[in-house]
Amino acid sequence: MSQHIIDSSEPYHPEKLDKKEYVGAAAYFELDMRAGVVLEVEEFPEMRKPSYKIQVDFGPVIGRLWSSAQITNYSRAQLIGRTVVGAVNLGDKTLPTGFISQFLVLGALDPDGTVRLLELPDGVLSGSMVA
Repeated sequence: MSQHIIDSSEPYHPEKLDKKEYVGAAAYFELDMRAGVVLEVEEFPEMRKPSYKIQVDFGPVIGRLWSSAQITNYSRAQLIGRTVVGAVNLGDKTLPTGFISQFLVLGALDPDGTVRLLELPDGVLSGSMVA
């Protein structure tokens, strides 16, 4: 596994982040955020920044989707079986490696850019809408 890289300039420190422009509630409600369970985690050494390929089951309507995620601060064992939040209607993104990323896993950014995955309480069903 690649070692997680720390950015000492802290580009995501809350004091450095400007407030984004107003988009209105309609834009927010267009986003389809769902709970899903991580089924597979694969190394992704071809990427410039340390990343995994993850497959997540978003329940009976959405199904299983793949994504590339810069979450190597978690071990593969910590991720498999974990419930995550994903934005599932942003469209497919083809990475330079040819891998197709189908959703965006959501987390909060530490000041150095490390992703801390959003956590949901036990018992949330795969495919549940996040509001």
